[in-house]
Amino acid sequence: MLIFLVITALVSQLPGDIVLNEVMYNPDGSTLGLDEHLEWIEIYNASSEGINLAGMMISDGNNQVFLSHYLLAPDSYGVIPANNLSFIAAYGSDIRLIPWSGEWTRLRNSTDEIILYSENGTVMETLRYDQSWGANGTEPSTADGDGASLERVDPAGPNDPSNWQPSEDYANPTRSNGGDSVCWGTPGAENSISD
Repeated sequence: MLIFLVITALVSQLPGDIVLNEVMYNPDGSTLGLDEHLEWIEIYNASSEGINLAGMMISDGNNQVFLSHYLLAPDSYGVIPANNLSFIAAYGSDIRLIPWSGEWTRLRNSTDEIILYSENGTVMETLRYDQSWGANGTEPSTADGDGASLERVDPAGPNDPSNWQPSEDYANPTRSNGGDSVCWGTPGAENSISD
């Protein structure tokens, strides 16, 4: 078993192996908390091998988050939170959190570009989201500060508005001031809107 883990940890990543799968870029401040504490990015291992995330980096030009040693199993999710303590207080301690070092300054709430780099600097994936993604007619997207995260519909699909939608998981026990259910996304689990 140990030999298997060592071998899988040495497998080089290819674009499409680890994908950006869900982003909480503008949390609902009234029920969830402040952006600088409750933003998070979820990644998904779409490959058939365990992948050591050590040395990978996520950046939007301002933030530079270097992932620490963590073996992410195939077909599993990991979350990179802006603040571990705030994330655990909101979501509990059962979700896989990826350790990281560096600086998380805040994701932009309007439009931003998140880039995932391999340990050798290769661009694994680029996500350029916009606050209009998931908007419904004249109604703004619920991912833009109304509690929902932005979820990828198909992990193998493109990074464009057709493949990203606001989360629809309303199992969260928290209620808004008006008594409505609040969606905080599905960190560490299959997306609520996935195919």
